Order: sequence, then C-alpha cells, then structure tokens
Amino acid sequence: MCDLFGMSCNQEDRATRSLPRFAGFSSRNPHGWGVGWYEEGMARIERAPGRADYSEQFLESIDEARSTNLIAHVRYATHGSQVTCNCHPFVRQYRGRDWIFAHNGWVSGADDHPMAEGDTDSEQIFNHIMDEVECYQSRGEIRGTIPALKHAIATVFERYGENINLNLLISDGSMMYVFHHYPNKPIYLIRRSKSYGGAALVSTQQLTGEHWVELEPDRLLVLDRGEVLQYNHPLI
Repeated sequence: MCDLFGMSCNQEDRATRSLPRFAGFSSRNPHGWGVGWYEEGMARIERAPGRADYSEQFLESIDEARSTNLIAHVRYATHGSQVTCNCHPFVRQYRGRDWIFAHNGWVSGADDHPMAEGDTDSEQIFNHIMDEVECYQSRGEIRGTIPALKHAIATVFERYGENINLNLLISDGSMMYVFHHYPNKPIYLIRRSKSYGGAALVSTQQLTGEHWVELEPDRLLVLDRGEVLQYNHPLI
C-alpha cells in the first residue's frame, strides 16, 4: 500500500541511484507517482497517474530534481480516483514557505477540506495538519515549527482515533519531518557521509543492501540538512 522516499542533504544533491530503485516498487503501486523538491525556495512537484517505472516524465524528473530536501511517492489507490491531483506529494503554502507532504496508509472518515484539489484522504489529512499548525502558532508569538507540528499530528490522531494508520513525510524546504504510525509498513533510515557533509535517506523500503535502521513508532524524526535534529518521545 503505497511507498515513500525522502532525502535530506547538507547541500543540494540528486537521488539518481535511489529513485530508480524506488520506482521498481511501482509494480505493486501502479496507480500513480510523484516527486517533490525545491528550486530557489519554491516547491516543484512532478506527478502523474500510472507506473513510475514506465514513465518518461519520471525519468526526466530524476535528472532535474536537485535539492536539499526531496520527497517521492508511488501510489496504490485506496481512496480517490486515478488522476494527477490525487497523486502525492501535495503542496501548501504557509508563512511564505511551500510545504510538501506525502503519506501512505489510510484515514477513515477524513473530513473534506475546502483547500483540497482531489478526493483522497491523504490530501484532506495534510490540510487538517496544516490547519492545526497555523492554529497553534497563532496563539502566541513564540511558537516554533517543531512544537506546532507535534501538536498538529497529535491532534489529528486524537480526532480520528482508531480510524487512522499512516506514515508521513513533510518538508517545509528547510527541514524534513518523518512520522511512523503504520504497523505493517515500517520506515527505515540510513545516514551517509558526503564530501559536502551529511545526507540522510528515509524510505518504506530498504533500497540497498546497507544497514537501514527501522524507526520506532509514533516519534517525530526531524532531519536538518542530513543530520538528525530531533527524535522525540512518542506523540500519541
């Protein structure tokens, strides 16, 4: 049920080795693909229905995608039709930044959101999370992004209770946020040393024969340019 990939680097880099391997999982996630990254601080999203490993557009995106933060997704449709606007990642601007979001899993009974372009539970949940971030930060002048996002995730899980199982990747162009709450779909992390500094990859698939570390459930992992900035206690 869908797969996720994220990259956080100390300098702009490409994922020309990892993304083709990731695309191989389209055989069981044939309903759509997407790649999101940042160009001069603005989000660029390339996505389409269909299999990534059969798509020339996907291959062109791999060549063009160079960023300190990158998120990719291959889709197995459980909610919503097989059209471009239902393919991940999704993007929303908040406080002058583009936020990119992708998830796998499911949320039953997700309320429709007026800002959603498509009809997936994924996009509804992303907008509800961003609403909670905005609400939290509007309550005071000193309200950081990480506490706001922790509050937002906990609030959404409280709202939907047992009707939610998901993993999510979010980036605001500066940092990468990773949250695992899907027992049947682990998220793995691997860190590498590059000539320019640190790099970190996260994925629901172990893409190489290296030692990938499985993330613990319900903890928010914050990656800042390839380094682990925070790995919090369970939020829910």
